[in-house]
Amino acid sequence: MECGHTQDTSRLEARNRWRRLKNTVAFAAAIKSSLAHDLLEDKLHVDPVKGNDSVATGAAAQASMPVKAKGRKGMEGLVVQQDRGYMSCFQDFYVACLKLPVVHFFIGVFLAPVALASIFTPLYLSDAKGLKLVESQEAGSSCDSSKIWSCLNVFLYSLSLSTTFGGSPISAISPFCLLVANLHTLMAQFLFVFLSGAVFARMSQPAHPIRCSKKAIIKNNDFGTSDDEDGRSKVFVIRLVLTGPPPCELVDAKIRLTFRIYVRLPSGSMFCSTQDLDLVRSEVAYLRYGLTVRHVINSKSPISGHTLDTLAQGDASFSLTIMGVERSSMQPIFHVEDYFICDGDVIWDGEYLDFVGVNDKGLRVLDHSKIDMLKPFKVAGVVTQAIARMEGEVARHKAEADLKEEKNHEPLSESDWKTSGVRIRKLWKTISGSK
Repeated sequence: MECGHTQDTSRLEARNRWRRLKNTVAFAAAIKSSLAHDLLEDKLHVDPVKGNDSVATGAAAQASMPVKAKGRKGMEGLVVQQDRGYMSCFQDFYVACLKLPVVHFFIGVFLAPVALASIFTPLYLSDAKGLKLVESQEAGSSCDSSKIWSCLNVFLYSLSLSTTFGGSPISAISPFCLLVANLHTLMAQFLFVFLSGAVFARMSQPAHPIRCSKKAIIKNNDFGTSDDEDGRSKVFVIRLVLTGPPPCELVDAKIRLTFRIYVRLPSGSMFCSTQDLDLVRSEVAYLRYGLTVRHVINSKSPISGHTLDTLAQGDASFSLTIMGVERSSMQPIFHVEDYFICDGDVIWDGEYLDFVGVNDKGLRVLDHSKIDMLKPFKVAGVVTQAIARMEGEVARHKAEADLKEEKNHEPLSESDWKTSGVRIRKLWKTISGSK
């Protein structure tokens, strides 16, 4: 019995050692094969027989449901679904108010007391007998006062408590109405503190004394050399100016240009590739008046090899961000400008109109109204050059054809006549011998 038990134990240990060795070899082979693959396309997480249902479902959804909107509408129309509770949304209500547009923000500030008065008005109407007209109103009121006029007086009383005005045609006399009026006053004071903080925070937000051109251009690089083999490269150009009361100065300005394009992975899913582009001047210690942002599209640039059609197919876009400090107020500055290929924000082979001129007094003038203007004759010049090249090619082919035709009709020289006569005699001898 002991011998049989020992044999079973040794077999079990040998089987376990074999399993561990087999798993180790399989794991090493899997790690070796996954080194050449991207983490997004890792094959270790996909069963070769069953497959990963989540990955397959996601890829099929991306492939079968193309994005309808592209460009700015596609970026701004992105729906973000957050799994947050009502308490978190209530806590973020203050931040959401600060992010509203200026017009909507001030409309909300003026409508907030009206909304608070509308909430407490039904409570006062539930105990209408607890309210009475003041003595001045009692003397001038008629006996046939309508119900609408009574409701209006109650609403004006509630609104006077919301705005802390104090003047109203009626007053509270019952304990219930007095309790509601005190709670209403406390809520009005809390609303006043909330609105005061919101207005102060909104007015102290960073200013936007930066204006960028609405159109970006891609043109031939007229400055410097290129690393390309043909010695030619293009440059991505955006113009920006500083606005506001002079002097317009920015300290420690940092400029970033980001390139985004959608690519399709081998699995069929879509991936948004985001890369920072190298700029000629990415940091400026002291910026005055404005700057021309330039990115050289050489062999190291992510835009190299792309055309306007390939960029449009990938829904490419560019984001320009400027950060700095305004010198006079030492207030932080942040500005962002987006350029979408599908919206026509990038002009290929375009040229900006010069917005720096000289006035009658001999002073240089920086005209901000011309920051978005392009040279109209740029496209016409390109078309004219193309037509001239085509006409030159047609003329060259025609000249070559005429030259060949002249050679065919050219009379033979004396040596050519002798050579042709010898060939004719040899041909007749061959024909006669064959007969």
